[in-house]
Amino acid sequence: MPSVTSNRNKKTDYFSRSNHNYYDFNILPRVRGSQFERTFNIQNAIMRREKFIRRGLSIIILITLIAFMIYVWFSPIEQSLENNNNLPNSHFPNSPPNAILPSSSNEEIHLYRILGNDLPPRHKAGQVLQNVKFILENEPTFHNTKKWWILNRIIDNEYENALMDLLKQYNQDYVRIPFVIEEYLKFDFRLEDFPEPDFFHSYEYMNFSKVAKLRTIDYSYHDKNLYAMNNNGGRNAALAHGKLQPNVRWIFPFDGNCFLTTNAFLEIMTQIERWGKDYKYFVVPMARLLNNTQLLVGPDIRPQTPEEPQIIFRHDSEEKYNENMRYGRRSKLEMLWRLGVPSPRKILNKPPVPWESHDAPYFSPPKNKYKMIGWVFRLFSGQASQEVHKREASALRAFNRLLAIQDLLDGIDERIARTVQGFDSNRLFLYDEKALNRARLHYWGGDTKITKVVDVLLDRADTMSSDAANWYSSANGLPVDTIVEDEFGRFVSTTPIPLPNVSTSELFENITTLTFAHHFSGNVRYSRWAANLIRTFILSSYGVGEQDELQVTAYNTEFDATNDEGYSFPHLNKIPRTVPKFNKIGSKFPTDLLDTDPSFFLDACRLLYRVRALTHKEYTELRQFASIWLERLINNPESIGRSREPDHRGTLYDIQVISLAGFVDDARLYLRVVSRTRMRIGKHFYIANDASLSSHMSQPYEIIYVNNLIEKGQVLPVQHENAIFKCTTLNLQYWMILTRIIQNVRIGLDLWQYTAKDGQRLSRAMMDHLGKHASKIDDDLLRPLIHIAQAAHQASDTKKGIWHEHGDEHDYFQHFLKNIGSKMNLFGKNYPSSEGDIITGKKRIDRCVGLGEEARQRGIPPFWMFGVA
Repeated sequence: MPSVTSNRNKKTDYFSRSNHNYYDFNILPRVRGSQFERTFNIQNAIMRREKFIRRGLSIIILITLIAFMIYVWFSPIEQSLENNNNLPNSHFPNSPPNAILPSSSNEEIHLYRILGNDLPPRHKAGQVLQNVKFILENEPTFHNTKKWWILNRIIDNEYENALMDLLKQYNQDYVRIPFVIEEYLKFDFRLEDFPEPDFFHSYEYMNFSKVAKLRTIDYSYHDKNLYAMNNNGGRNAALAHGKLQPNVRWIFPFDGNCFLTTNAFLEIMTQIERWGKDYKYFVVPMARLLNNTQLLVGPDIRPQTPEEPQIIFRHDSEEKYNENMRYGRRSKLEMLWRLGVPSPRKILNKPPVPWESHDAPYFSPPKNKYKMIGWVFRLFSGQASQEVHKREASALRAFNRLLAIQDLLDGIDERIARTVQGFDSNRLFLYDEKALNRARLHYWGGDTKITKVVDVLLDRADTMSSDAANWYSSANGLPVDTIVEDEFGRFVSTTPIPLPNVSTSELFENITTLTFAHHFSGNVRYSRWAANLIRTFILSSYGVGEQDELQVTAYNTEFDATNDEGYSFPHLNKIPRTVPKFNKIGSKFPTDLLDTDPSFFLDACRLLYRVRALTHKEYTELRQFASIWLERLINNPESIGRSREPDHRGTLYDIQVISLAGFVDDARLYLRVVSRTRMRIGKHFYIANDASLSSHMSQPYEIIYVNNLIEKGQVLPVQHENAIFKCTTLNLQYWMILTRIIQNVRIGLDLWQYTAKDGQRLSRAMMDHLGKHASKIDDDLLRPLIHIAQAAHQASDTKKGIWHEHGDEHDYFQHFLKNIGSKMNLFGKNYPSSEGDIITGKKRIDRCVGLGEEARQRGIPPFWMFGVA
């Protein structure tokens, strides 16, 4: 039996022999050599081909793996906000603006950006234009995406043209929503929706915080805001425009400052491809930038996105923005609520004020209709303190947004008033200039009735100028005939002048009388004495001194430092008022200015300046004096307290502020008071709700005022009825002066027919008052009120183009006018013709023309028949 070892050796020898024979070509038969060589070459070629294929496949697999790894590494992946800190801090530069980013999506997109007006101090001036340029220069061109721009009611035509030129330069398409002044003027303030009449002067409003006050005032701008800002209107315009485009699938109605980076857009499209069939709305979180260059040098990764997001709409979406939600009042947030997006609890738990619409589903949030995807950047607004993600910045942002909105709307009103309606601080406010000049022409033409009135005017002016000359000469130790005048008619004196004890209202009356005397007669003696009274009693005591003693009221942007009292709140862009020093030691600001109507005096100053009786420097100083007065009215606590009075004192306060604001060319303050003064009508006049009672309109707060005077012993109880008649008549007299100022200036809505929430209006109050006191129709101090009211009535009807019908207000006034005669027929049979009745007759004549203490107490302007009536 052979051994195992020998068998192994045999096997080894076999394989060794076989291998040897296989490769030893010399032992093969020669006859088979050519066929074997051919077979060997074939086998060798097959082996080389297999080797080449294996290597090629390996290379292809390697390249595929490398490409896959690059795609996974650089493409965005869906991440939650909680995992932001775990993201790799890799850098991937943005694609150049002209590069079309690749995408496998066939979803056609229309990206809209809605451009509005700059809103300082919320934004930096010029911010919209600068950010648009940044987007055009740096944002990539996205695959299958059409970019649009909505020019949303840009107020400034030059600014709008600059935006359009910039867009054309980059071949951008835009849609223009124009701002039409005629349309804007159709919208008024909301003044009657508050819990009580004249709410801005109420104690409830007074106890509000600054922000609450600002939000309350913001509501009064509601309708103006909706048109001018057109916040949700612009978004809906983008939606409507987008849905009309062919092949559109997705519409991005984004805010004008939104910027999309490469990865942000790719992430959005990745999620839209995944979820686009299931959702019609996608919500895109937003991050605020403190510097736009972060987008150019920083990594393109998902940022923290705590800000209010943007919304993407599918072409067949049904929802749209609520256009009754104004800018600054949760305009986008209300839409997010309807989609089911959760909101901060502090907002949800904040109860709505009663005058705001109940627009939020506080307690029943809808089922989610949206998907949160991607991110978007909001470019820098220019105000770094308002862009950081802090509670203080959010509060400041909200506060300044409201300030900016009201400043923009006030600016629109001022622009229209100056450029369209012709606001001019040098025009007459109280006296109708056409009526005044027409009366002068009739006087020159020999009109008997007007001549009688002008004769009284010249007589009183002669007395006033003579008294002034006697006083001035005695004060300086100079005879009247040797007073030295300079080229302007000013009396030169280097010695102090002891001022006589004269009330401010009497001084204003004298200056106005002398001015009108010059206007009718052309005698420069009257205008020179009027101007010298101004120099002596006003400019010498309140002239501008050294420049280092000037003080300026500047705008303060600090939140806590903002004054929130009276008409000065909010006070953006208020004209700085120069406060001159007192040149005379011991001189004090007259306390009776708080009780003085300046309207007729300021018109006299305008007339004196026109005829060069006052130099330009003096007129400027006079306006500075008016600025001091106005500052005290709107900032002094005592004056602000007086403004809240619901009787004739509050009405006089509005006359003072309107007149002075117009004189110092503060159109914004003038317009503000003209608008808000209407709120007083519902407070001053009361209509009983009891149907069984008479519909007579009463003035309850004048009755309260008289009762307080009786309690203080200033009025006797037996004078109760007469005192009420005087106070109610005085209040109506002030209301008529307010009405005539607005009508003569022709800027601001008419007061005469304004109707308060409960039906109160001045025209009805006047008729009720005249009807109640018909027995006193011959009262010399009631006649001016009737004629001024008739003038207000005619001006109101003329503006509206009303045709009178039988039984209307026109017939009512005509009934009284037939009994008292025309406004120039004042004296009747009692016109003084002899020395015997000159004293008695003079007092009565003074009352008739608006001169003397009694006329001043009744609020009757001097010579009211020359344009007030």
